[in-house]
This record gives sequence, C-alpha cells and structure tokens, in this order.
Amino acid sequence: MSIPLISGLGFTEVDSAGNLNDKAGTAKSKLPIQFFRLTGNVSGNLTMTNDSAHKKIILDTNGNTIINSSGSPITNNSSTAVELKGSGNVQSTLKTFTSSQSSTSNTGTTTIATADNSTVVVSDSDHTFIGTFIDDNRGSGASSGSGGGVSFGDGGTTVRRPTDSGSTSGHLVNETYYNTTTTTNFGGIGLDNINRSDFAMSFTHAFLEDGLPISGAIVGPSGPSSFDGVSATTPNTNTTHSVSGATYRFMRWNSALRGVNNGNSGTFAIEMFIDANTGKAVVAIVGGRGAFNQIKNVDVKGVTAGRRFTFTNNLAISCVLSGGDPYSSVTVGAGATAVSDRDSTDGSFSLTGTISGNDGSSQPFSVKPVNDGTGNIVVSSHTGTRSASAF
Repeated sequence: MSIPLISGLGFTEVDSAGNLNDKAGTAKSKLPIQFFRLTGNVSGNLTMTNDSAHKKIILDTNGNTIINSSGSPITNNSSTAVELKGSGNVQSTLKTFTSSQSSTSNTGTTTIATADNSTVVVSDSDHTFIGTFIDDNRGSGASSGSGGGVSFGDGGTTVRRPTDSGSTSGHLVNETYYNTTTTTNFGGIGLDNINRSDFAMSFTHAFLEDGLPISGAIVGPSGPSSFDGVSATTPNTNTTHSVSGATYRFMRWNSALRGVNNGNSGTFAIEMFIDANTGKAVVAIVGGRGAFNQIKNVDVKGVTAGRRFTFTNNLAISCVLSGGDPYSSVTVGAGATAVSDRDSTDGSFSLTGTISGNDGSSQPFSVKPVNDGTGNIVVSSHTGTRSASAF
C-alpha cells in the first residue's frame, strides 16, 4: 500500500517501542498530519507527546501487534486523538498488581493505585486473640542442686498487700517475679491474666537431691486438677479491694506447695497480688523459706490486640489475592472485601492480586488500559483485539 503525497503529511514507519515524535524526527514531527504505520510487531509502549501543530494523528497497525506486558501499549498525551487502524492486536497483558508494607508497626490504609485505588486497611483494634505473656518452662532437665527456675526470696522484701492497704508497716514476704513488667503480664492490678482458668504455675525444690523434685502447682479459677504432672490447687481466696480509687485483686492458694529440710517441712500458701505502693507484681510464699523452692513452669495467657487486614477491591472485576500472609488464593469480587486476622502485632504485609477473563466483547482484561495518556484514542476503524481495562 502506497501513501499518496499529501501536503502537510508526515509518514513514519515503526517497528519498535518508543516515542513516536522522536521516530518521526524534528522536521517531520511538526507537520499537521501524522501517519504512523507498523512494519513489525512492537513489544512495549508507543508514546505520543503533545504538539500544537498536529491536527490529525493516525496509527495503522498494518496487521502487526502492540503488546505491553508491563503497562499500557499506547500513551497518547496529545490534545489530538490518535486514530487506531488495522487488524493488529493492541493489548496490555499485565494482569497482576502488588502492594506491600515492610514495617511491622504498620497500621492504617494503604491505597493501591495500580488496582483502581483498592485499599488494604490494617487495624489494631478489630481483632484480639489469646496470647501468651509468660511461658517460662524450665522443664525436668535441671541439674541436681538447682530447680532450674526463678527462686523465691528469703523473706527480706517489704510489700503492701491491697488487703492491708491502710497499713504503714507493710509485710515481709518471700517474693519472686517482683517487677512492673510482670505486673503488665499478669494483667494489671486486677490480675486479669491470672484470674483465668488457663493460668498455671508449678514449683520445684531448689535442692533436687531431696528426692521430691515437684513441690506443687497452682491454677486459675476452675482450672485443671493437675499441671506439669502434679496435682494443682485452685484459688482459695480470690477477692478485690479498693485502694486509692483503684480495684486491686488479691489471690491466695492454700497448701499450694510442700516444704522439706527440717523445720521447713509441711505445706505453704502462695499469694499473688500487685504491691499497692510500688505497682510491682508479687508472687509470695507464706510461711516457708523461699530459698528452698523455685518456680519451674509458669503459663500466663491473656487477651491481646492482634491485627486485622481488610482488602477492598475497587476493580470492576474480581481478583485473586496471593502471597501467603495475610492472603493465600483468596478470590475477592468487584466491590467486595476480604478480611484476614493475624494473631500478632505485626502489621506488615505483601500481596499480589491477579485478574483473568474477558469482557463481553471477548477483549482480555488487564490492570492497565490500552491508552494511559491524557489524550484520547479513536478505535472505530480498528478491527484487531484490544485489551479491556479492569478499572
């Protein structure tokens, strides 16, 4: 097919991706009529920049294709529309989008522009789970002469029980876990994480050669009858007391552990509370020398905030989310949401969305339009197959 000589027409043959104005050259690109004909298949993008001299722009595929696997095949930024002609296919074959946040402290909304402004919302208030605050398992492999766990004190710590909050003298106790970090783990002054049926703690003698490696165990209200292989007792006292307008819990397990070593034989109580003066958690032996007992196994659980991931699909069609965490092969319809809960405070994520299928005119969907420029294209004379935007 020959091109007639028309005054003001610039004719350019094209066989590769790039800027059409540059391909025409400086002088030819200033002519009012621009005619581009493909002489080979183009892999990538053809871009038309704006020029006020242009009055008509024609792009003839001439039976060849323009295929872009990573974006739009055409970017027309001219104020003059590009008239697409011929039977060659013009398609974007990009069918995936990605989004990620690497920070574990991430919360809030991430907008995915490449998915028609679909969003991922990470919430720190919509999902809770039963987390483990203390899992201190010393096991049974401790050497002779050491129980392997956290030792009780030897009666030298002065504490203020909430039951005696008005006292000025305080009480000397054989304490362990005496710190404010454990107060948080125990659930605060209300012992919310101790006042549970799944709380448990066991004890062992500090001197295993005594022949009685297990001293006893305690569990929360309505807890199991045994823990760590020995008989366990539930609280005998479980009360609350008001101290300076705050509600403190006081818990006591009678005969919770056995003592040995001459005058320290017999059974002793365990008390648990928060020191009303210092805010520190107290686990105390009542009536025995703490040096002869150590904590072997403590299991403290409680409700903690997790993370909820909500993906909203703003595409005009469904997509499949993958990546493993938080979504793995999850199909989300157009305008629908997908919710995934994570039992941790990690708000990071990485996902890939994939689309498929064709529109009602058998045009394959893509996450990119045929033309992503500011100008228009006219397709009335194009008989090839174009991709259809999923937007």
